[in-house]
Amino acid sequence: MGPEHRYLKRTILFLSGLALWLFRGLFRLLPHRVAVGLGAVVGTLVYAVARRRRALALANLGAAFPEKEPQQIAEMAKRVFENFGRTAAEFLRTRHLSAETVSNLVEIEGLEKVDRALQEGKGALMITAHFGNWELMARYLTDRGYRLSVVARDANDPRTTEIVNEIRRENGYQVFSRGNAAKFILGCLRRNELVGILPDQNAGDVFLRFFGRECGSVVGPAVIHLRTGAPLIPIFCVRLPGDRHRIEVHPPIETALTGDTDRDAKAIMEEVQAAIERQVRRYPDQWLWFHDRWKSARRREEAAGVG
Repeated sequence: MGPEHRYLKRTILFLSGLALWLFRGLFRLLPHRVAVGLGAVVGTLVYAVARRRRALALANLGAAFPEKEPQQIAEMAKRVFENFGRTAAEFLRTRHLSAETVSNLVEIEGLEKVDRALQEGKGALMITAHFGNWELMARYLTDRGYRLSVVARDANDPRTTEIVNEIRRENGYQVFSRGNAAKFILGCLRRNELVGILPDQNAGDVFLRFFGRECGSVVGPAVIHLRTGAPLIPIFCVRLPGDRHRIEVHPPIETALTGDTDRDAKAIMEEVQAAIERQVRRYPDQWLWFHDRWKSARRREEAAGVG
C-alpha cells in the first residue's frame, strides 16, 4: 500500500467519522419517522456513489441467488443500502427514545426460550447477525431487564468506535471488542447473563459453507459453548412495514458431539451459519451484502492455486 493510498484511506475514515458525528446531532433533533426516512435517503445515496460497496453487494447477491434476473438483484441491493440507512438513523436516535416508545415499535416472538435457557444458570449466547435492526433488539432486551453484553468489531476509525460504543452503553448494554473478549464473556455467563455475538462477518478460524460457497468464520462461539454449556440461541430483529420491528427467538442450536473438540466446534459453527442463512434467505434485503463475507476463503483458494 503506497503513501497516497494510505492518505486517501485516512481521509475517508476521518470524513466517515465526521459524518457520523454530524448525523448523530441531526437525527436527534428530527422527529423519529422523519429521521428514519432521511436515513433511507442517505442509504440510497450511498448505493449511488459507493461504487466498490455497490459492486460487492451486487456480486454477492448474484452469487447467492443465481436464479434471479440482474434487475431483481439490483433492486434488492438498493433495498439493502436503504435498510442500512434506516437502521443507522434508528441507532443514532435510540438513546433518545423512551422505553415505552421502543416497546411500541417492537414486538417479540419466543422470549420464553431465553427465559428457559437462563433457568439453567449458565447464561446464554445470543447468536444474531448484521440483519434488520440488531442494535434495537439489544436495547429492547435491556429495557425488559435482561443483563446483556455484546461482542463487536472495532471500526477502522477510533472516533467512530468511540461514538458507537458510547451510544450502546447509554442504551444499557456493554461492549467487548472482538478478539479480546473471551475472559469478559466467561464472566458474564458465570453471572447468568446474556451475551450477543454476530458471527456473520469474514474471519479465518474455520472454513465452512455459507450460501453455497466456502467462507471463513469465527469459531469462538462454539468453543465457549463447549466449555461452558451456555445455550446458543439464534435471535433476529426483522424490519416490518412502517418501520416497526419483530424480534424472533429461535430454538437453541443442538449438535451431536463426538468428543473431538475441533470437529465438534466446526459442526456447531456450521449449524450457526445455517441458522443465519435461513433467516437471510427469508429477508434477503435486510442483511449487509456489501460486506466481503467470502474474502478469507477466496484468498485461501488463491494461495492454493485454485480458481
